[in-house]
Amino acid sequence: MLKNFLLKLPRNFKRFILMSVDFITLSLAVWIALIIRSGNYFVPADGYALTNASAIDVYITIFMAPLIAIPVLSFFRLYRSITRYITIETYKKITKALFIAGIIWASVVYISSFPIPRSAFPIYIILSMITVYYTRFTARNFLLSKQYIGAKNVLIYGIDSSSIQISEILRADPDINPVGFINDTDESRKTSIAELPVYNKKNINKIIVNKNITEILITVKNQSHKNIRKIVYDLEQHQNIIRKLPNIGELASGKARISDVKRINIEDLLGRDAVKPDPYLLRACIENKTVLITGCGGSIGSELARQIIRLNPKKIILLEQSEYFLYEIDQELVNYKNQNKCEAEVESYLGSVSDKDFIETIFSKETIDTVYHAAASKHVPLVEHNPLSAIQTNIFGTFVVANEAYRNNVENFVLISSDKAVRPTNIMGATKRFAELILQSLQDVVDNLPAKKCSTKFCMVRFGNVLDTSGSVIPLFRRQIEEGGPVTVTDARVIRYFMTISEATELVIQAGSLSKGGEVFLLEMGDPINILDLAKEMIKLSGNEIKDKDNPIGDIEIVFTGLRAGEKLYEELLIGEKINKTIHAHIMSANEEKLPHDKILHFLEKFKLLNFRSSTKEIQSILYESVGDYAPYKDTNVIDIKK
Repeated sequence: MLKNFLLKLPRNFKRFILMSVDFITLSLAVWIALIIRSGNYFVPADGYALTNASAIDVYITIFMAPLIAIPVLSFFRLYRSITRYITIETYKKITKALFIAGIIWASVVYISSFPIPRSAFPIYIILSMITVYYTRFTARNFLLSKQYIGAKNVLIYGIDSSSIQISEILRADPDINPVGFINDTDESRKTSIAELPVYNKKNINKIIVNKNITEILITVKNQSHKNIRKIVYDLEQHQNIIRKLPNIGELASGKARISDVKRINIEDLLGRDAVKPDPYLLRACIENKTVLITGCGGSIGSELARQIIRLNPKKIILLEQSEYFLYEIDQELVNYKNQNKCEAEVESYLGSVSDKDFIETIFSKETIDTVYHAAASKHVPLVEHNPLSAIQTNIFGTFVVANEAYRNNVENFVLISSDKAVRPTNIMGATKRFAELILQSLQDVVDNLPAKKCSTKFCMVRFGNVLDTSGSVIPLFRRQIEEGGPVTVTDARVIRYFMTISEATELVIQAGSLSKGGEVFLLEMGDPINILDLAKEMIKLSGNEIKDKDNPIGDIEIVFTGLRAGEKLYEELLIGEKINKTIHAHIMSANEEKLPHDKILHFLEKFKLLNFRSSTKEIQSILYESVGDYAPYKDTNVIDIKK
């Protein structure tokens, strides 16, 4: 097929063909201009009847035009434009280039004293534009023509310029047939754009059925979280066929394909539009510094490592007790270094944060400027049944690392805390709250030392659930849906805050730079999400129907399992009501009640006496005594610690 043959030709050969066509058509434009001027059929060999022009003068005049125009068109990079995807901007450049070329040609003809009537000059300029427009338009239509047999019918959401450009690109894809646009406003007037009809979203159900629509495509311009939520809710019955398109530039350059469309996922609905970070706050604790990340193999720790290496640190020290996870993140950072000519050193240590000798060795070998302490036992049900492990990691691990940071005068220490540390009802939350108290007490010690003896700034960053991290409800729901259900929800009333992992870690880094010492930083988490609604949305987005009493033939059932031990209906971020704004709109700080350092040491001695023969009640009693707001639950009934 000729079209396929032309499309597969080398790019330089395509340019040669286009230049050859321009040479012929522009020569023809001069000839027609002379015919129009003479008013008679004109053959160059006969000379020009109205003047004393010889045949050779006429030939020079004719062939000089394309010899001038083609270099000008080339200068404007018009032979580098992909003919199939030319837009109105391309035609504007053609107009400008041919006008300049026409003026140059007319000037040369006039200066050379060829006896050509001046009135032929503007006629040629107009005809040159018409002929080049026509050849480009004809070539584009030919190359975009296709057979729609077997192609899937799609609608494009929105009628902005990016949507129109996408429709032009889709015409070149043999597997896709753009049927029309969905008007993203409530206007109901009938119209068409780029020869495609514009449909009102109120009539979308009828259009999808009548036109056999298989996908609704969203351009990059409409892919903010706010817009996607609006589109999904507007087209609620058709969530499963909504797709996100790659960037137009990537499509036109061949870096991405139309087949690279992505399904709408739950993160698109829960996430927030990215807030541009403050470059200073991002780099203040990292650039040209040695940074230690504990728990670097976990969800938060590994994302911290990925972001930090992009901020030009002097050295990144990775600390993880899982050999597999440490190897994974180590290799990822090494690959990044090799691919991006990054000069930051990467050093990896395999061991536990609660191993005092191990941690002392690291701090004695390395000159550390900043610590991000992400190592933690965080899975509530597991910790509830393995409390000693959580005490070892969350309490003793934090004390050991923070104490070494204090002894070695580390500049900044940032603890990754949790909303479960606020009025905790489970052992995980209580141990994380005690970890916060450890840092607050150490900050008091630093503040009471003589000037310049130690300048370590300890701070804590507290936030809620992070999307798609290990142990998050979203991977659980996704797996249950893939297995055909049921989807398990603990309670219909449970609500949670959610944040994307990249946003959370970015805010953690910036919060560390805001620290003056001792603050609890709270990340603004947006609106809480009802977990039952979350489950329903995920089922719909997967293309399944919810099976319930109203729809007994649905695909996936939602089953309520009851609150697990230590689980709350809702989480909080603040203890008390004292909250202060910072210079960052999404980061707040709070100064909360704390314990003196001698009390912390007293409780640490009590925790040391615990062993595997210690009862749950004994463990909870010490946590209750040390963390005043701890109200432990068991099977949703409060245990009376005082008995």
